[in-house]
Amino acid sequence: MSSRNLADQSESLDSLSPDTVQNYDYAMMHLAQNVTDYAIYLLDVEGRVVSWNAGAKRLKGYEFEEVFGRHYSMFFTPDAIAAGLPQQELAAAACDQRFETKGWRQRKQGGRFWALVTLTPIREPNGQLAGFAKITRDITLQKTLEDELKNSSLDLEKRVRERTWQLEASAQQLRVEKEKVQGMLVTIQKDLNEKEVLLREVYHRVKNNMQVVQSLLKMGARTITSSDGRNAIAAAVDRVQVMATVHERLYQSPELAGLTVASFLREIIEGAIAANARQTKRIQLQMEFDEIPLSLDHAIPLGLLVNELISNCLKHGLPKNRPGTIHVSARNIPGAVRLVVRDNGNGLPGDFEIARKNSMGLKLVESLARQLGGQIEFLSNDGCQVQADLVRLVPE
Repeated sequence: MSSRNLADQSESLDSLSPDTVQNYDYAMMHLAQNVTDYAIYLLDVEGRVVSWNAGAKRLKGYEFEEVFGRHYSMFFTPDAIAAGLPQQELAAAACDQRFETKGWRQRKQGGRFWALVTLTPIREPNGQLAGFAKITRDITLQKTLEDELKNSSLDLEKRVRERTWQLEASAQQLRVEKEKVQGMLVTIQKDLNEKEVLLREVYHRVKNNMQVVQSLLKMGARTITSSDGRNAIAAAVDRVQVMATVHERLYQSPELAGLTVASFLREIIEGAIAANARQTKRIQLQMEFDEIPLSLDHAIPLGLLVNELISNCLKHGLPKNRPGTIHVSARNIPGAVRLVVRDNGNGLPGDFEIARKNSMGLKLVESLARQLGGQIEFLSNDGCQVQADLVRLVPE
C-alpha cells in the first residue's frame, strides 16, 4: 500500500457526491432504527411524529402506524399536558441547539416511566426549522435508587435530629438533677458543719463539767480525815479525768471520728503516771500500739481500764516511788485487740486469785474488760502482767 498520508487519502464532506451523502444518511437512519435501548424518533415542526425506531416501540409500546402523524404530547402524563409542558419543550429546543429534561412519560397501556429526554432542532441549510430529533431513555431504576437514597438520607437525618433532641433533653435533665444534688450536698454539708460545731461544743461543755466535778471532789476530800476516804475520792478524780480526756480529745480532733488507740492511750497513760508517781523520771515507759480506730463508745471504758491498770502498777508493783519499767501494748491479733500492761515490780502474791479479791479497782477492771468483749488474765513473771483480748475493739 502507498505511504501516502491517511489525511491525503480522505475526502472532505464538502467534496462528497450527493449519492455518497445519501448513502451516509441511509446508514445513520438504519443505525437509529435498530437501536433498542433508546427511543429515537423525529418530529415535524408542529411536534407530530414522522419516524419511529425499534427502541421507541419497545419503550413506549406503540407501533409506528399508531403514532405516525400524532402529536408527541400523547406520551406525556395528563398533568404535564395540562401544564403545557410539550409546547414549552418544543419552544425551548427551537430556541437552542439542544434541550434536555427529565420527567414522567406514559406507555401505551398507561404505565409510567421516568425518562431522560433530549430534543435537538433540525434545520434546513438556510437555517429554517425543519423539525426535531427526539431521544428518550428509561431511567426509572436510577430514579428509584436515587429516591431510596434520598429517603434513607432524610430518614437518617430525622432520626439523628430526634436522637439529638433526646440526648439534649437527657443532658438538660441531668444538669437539672446535678444542680439538685449539688444543692442537696451543700445543704447536707451545711447541716453537718452545724452539727459538728454543736457536737464539739457539747464535748467541750462535758469536759468542763467534768473538771468542775473533779474540783468538787478534791474540795470534798479536804474535809475527810480518813485516808481510805481520801484515796477513794482521788481514784474517782482520776476516773473522771479519763472521761474528760476523751471529750477533750474529741473536741480538739480535726475529725470527730478521728480517735485512735495509740494517740488516746498515750495521753491516758502519761496522765495516770503523772497523777500517781511523785517522781515520774524514775519510771521508764514502753509503749507499742497498732493504728487502731477507736469509737467514743469504746474509748471511755478502754481509758478507764488502762488507767486502773497503770494505777495498780504504781501502787502495788512499784510502790513508794520505786524505779522500774511499765510496758503497755495494744496489738491486732486475729479477731481481737490484745491489751497488755506489764511492770517489773514485786509481782503477784502466791495466793492471788482475782475472784477472791474484794478490791473495787479489780472489780472495775473485770467489768470494763467484759464491756469491751474480753476477760482479764493476771500473770506473775518477773513482775506483774495483765492481759486481755478485747473483741469489740476490732474495726467493723
